[in-house]
Amino acid sequence: MHEYAVTESILEIVKAEVRQAGGGRVSMITVVIGELTSFASESIEFYFETLARGTVAEGAWLEFRPLEAIASCGGCGGSFTPGPRHVLLVCPDCGSAAYDFVQGKEFYIESIEVSA
Repeated sequence: MHEYAVTESILEIVKAEVRQAGGGRVSMITVVIGELTSFASESIEFYFETLARGTVAEGAWLEFRPLEAIASCGGCGGSFTPGPRHVLLVCPDCGSAAYDFVQGKEFYIESIEVSA
């Protein structure tokens, strides 16, 4: 259900950007979704179709660009891509379990295409 709220936010941001740019109709919106977020692109698409009705974004294409998770090792400083489900992570180079995710939590609008 949290996709409903983020979809509302996406639409509000898009409408504000279009107003600021002087108007037009939105043809495409590119959204970046990190692998570690819990957002489902299918749910966002579903809500967007309903919420965008009657707005400058009605009929706009939503494109999702996924970002894989990347961790940085606190032991050796190396970077690695965690395995499936990110359970019991250890650095493949040094075996350390001390790490921070440096990519994969992102969620933002990357671009908005507007036609006159």
